Parts: sequence; C-alpha cells; structure tokens
Amino acid sequence: MRPSASAFGLRAAADRFGRAGIAWVMMFVGLSAGSCRRTGSVVMPPRPALGQIEVREIVTEGRAGAGLDTVAIAALTRRALLGSGLVDGRSFDARPTPQAEVRANITVGVESAEVGQKGVVRAGVRVRLDTRPSDAPGAVDEELSAGGEQIYEVSSEDARRRLTQQLAERTIADLLAGFVARARLRTAPAAEVHAAIAGQAQADGGSPALREEAIRVAGARGMRQEVPVLLPLLQSESEALRDAALGALIALRERRAVTELTRSRSLRDRHEMRKILEAIAILGGDEARDYLSFVAESHDDQEIRELATEAKGRLERHQDR
Repeated sequence: MRPSASAFGLRAAADRFGRAGIAWVMMFVGLSAGSCRRTGSVVMPPRPALGQIEVREIVTEGRAGAGLDTVAIAALTRRALLGSGLVDGRSFDARPTPQAEVRANITVGVESAEVGQKGVVRAGVRVRLDTRPSDAPGAVDEELSAGGEQIYEVSSEDARRRLTQQLAERTIADLLAGFVARARLRTAPAAEVHAAIAGQAQADGGSPALREEAIRVAGARGMRQEVPVLLPLLQSESEALRDAALGALIALRERRAVTELTRSRSLRDRHEMRKILEAIAILGGDEARDYLSFVAESHDDQEIRELATEAKGRLERHQDR
C-alpha cells in the first residue's frame, strides 16, 4: 500500500516538532509503503549483505593499550549481525544480484586502575552501522554507544587482559542485542509490539529505547488497537515516551489525543506547549479549534498566545483545503 498524500504532508509539520517529531514521521513514511494499516503486517524489504567490519582500539597518548583481540571482536560482531536476520548471510556467489552492504565500524577505549589487591577496568564502546547505498531497502543507519566496568582481584597481567577482553566483548554484545531487538520490532507480530509498548518485552531487558521504538512502530504500521495504551502515555513523566506516543497517535490520526493533550500539566512550559499546540493543529477537529482559540485569547504568555494563533491558522487552512 502506498502512503497517502496527507502522510507525506506530515513531513513538513515534523520540522516544527524538532528532532523527535522528525524521527517518528520519517519512520511512518518509510514503513507505511510496505505495511497494511488494517492488520499491522509488514512486507519484508530485501536484506542488505554484511560488508566490512572494522574494529579499532583507542589508545590514549602516553599510555599503553590493553592489547584487545580485535579479530575476536569482529568475529563476535559478525555472528551477532548474521544471526539477527537483518542482513543476508549467503555467500557472495549465492546472491542473485549485487546488494547493498551494511558496514560496522567499532571503536573501543579501555582504562584500568589498581589499588592494593583491587582493580577496576572500564571499557567505552562505539558501534557505527551504516549501509551503502544509504537509501537501499532495509538500510541500517545507527550509532550505538555504551560503557561497562568490572572490579577484579589483582593477580597476573594475563588475567587482567582476559578480563578486559571479556568486558569489551560483553559490552559490544549487549549493544548489538539491543539494536537487533529494536530493529526486529519493525516486522514483528502485533502481539510482540504490544508487549514492548506495555513494558513486558524480555528482549533488550524491556529497555526504554525498546519501548519507544515499539510505540513508533505501532504508529508506522497503523496499529489502531494500541490507541488505548498510547493515550495515557501522553501524560508520562518521560519526555521521550510522551513524544513517541504523540507521534504515533498523529500517525494514526487519533483525535482522542486532543482531549488528553488539553489536560496537560505543561501550560506554562513553552517547550512542551510548542509541541502540544502543533500536534493539536495537525489532529484538527472542533475540540482542537476551540482549545487553540482559548489559548490564543487567554494565556498569560504572549509567545504562547502567538503560537496558538499561528497553530489555529494552520488548522483552519488545512480544513479549508
């Protein structure tokens, strides 16, 4: 199914939402071309091949490196990506046509300190995944980072080196597992997406990032059955969750969100009010128009009154069209 003209029109509105708004709109536009809004099912795009994996240890000037086994780290990364189902694991000769390639660039920095018989080793990891060409079906464009540390009993240099290697590998494996769990949601069964939204998913430890991705996927795939779960999230303490839920509800064109937004506790928060007023203008309807008129006439902040007036104008122009 092709996205409608109004779906593409949301792109322009996203510019006024800021970075979070752009993220969900682009997800909606990108996935709706291959999805069915009634069932939430998704047509799988062709998978890119797995290309070069580069691993580099960062060594601070004046200090010796940890001597990480970068070959082992590259092999771990290859296994994780091939096992994810996100890339094509067939040999080059078995591929029917030339494919896009996903590349991985990994940097690891390690430091350690010892006092008496106790020591601590810390690892900072950055994983950059990108696709060439970048607009290929199934393209990946992610930058992941994390840190880990381990306290140990001081013994031999070999023992410390093994511990350092294990810490670096575990940190990278956790990063990749989280990325894979989020990416799989884009084509996961509806029940799995629901579990992640409800915070019940086991993958990625039920992390906030997994939940936010599930919310965006629900909007992109037209999963209207998730509306009762999404509406209360507009009052979440987490701004990231609020923004993700708002984006999904706009993608679903759910006007019940207007009622929730007018109950917001953020009437004096310009940052929040900018998003709320813009969302209400996009959703439209009588309640939206009445709220924007009320704010435009009675709010004690001139900037917010002006924003509400502009939003009301956009709503009315859209209704006229």
